Amino acid sequence: MDHTMDGDTDLLRRMERDMQRMADEAMRAFLSGEPPPEHFWQPRVDVYEAPDDVLVKLELAGVDSRTLRVHLSADGRHLVVLGERTEDDAERASRVRCYRLEIYYGPFDCRVQLPSGLRYQREAITARYSDGVLTVRLPKVAVQYVPVEPASAEETP
Repeated sequence: MDHTMDGDTDLLRRMERDMQRMADEAMRAFLSGEPPPEHFWQPRVDVYEAPDDVLVKLELAGVDSRTLRVHLSADGRHLVVLGERTEDDAERASRVRCYRLEIYYGPFDCRVQLPSGLRYQREAITARYSDGVLTVRLPKVAVQYVPVEPASAEETP
């Protein structure tokens, strides 16, 4: 097979993957009631619950930790993560021909919907960035029940 055909096939496959990813992100935003992302690339995200907290992990290889901003929305329903992956200008300028470009650069703005019905200890939220993965730990507020006392005989109507 001709190398040009291989290059064209790879290009078409990449375009198809990118279009599918953008359609998936738009559909996810539509179904969750969130606005679609403002920036082109979105990191991959895991959200899971542990006994004492909810953990959110974002795949952010190549993102400088100094660009990261993390906060819990005012209503406590979303974790917002902002940042930017920058590309070396000299490296980009020195390219003669590109055979495969799949790494997205630039800013991202990721709103992660958190599990409903949970509240978090805002002052105890932590974020740790290691080996290209940002892990945000949101300690849950324990449900406190009001004790119910039985009515005395004279209180009963």
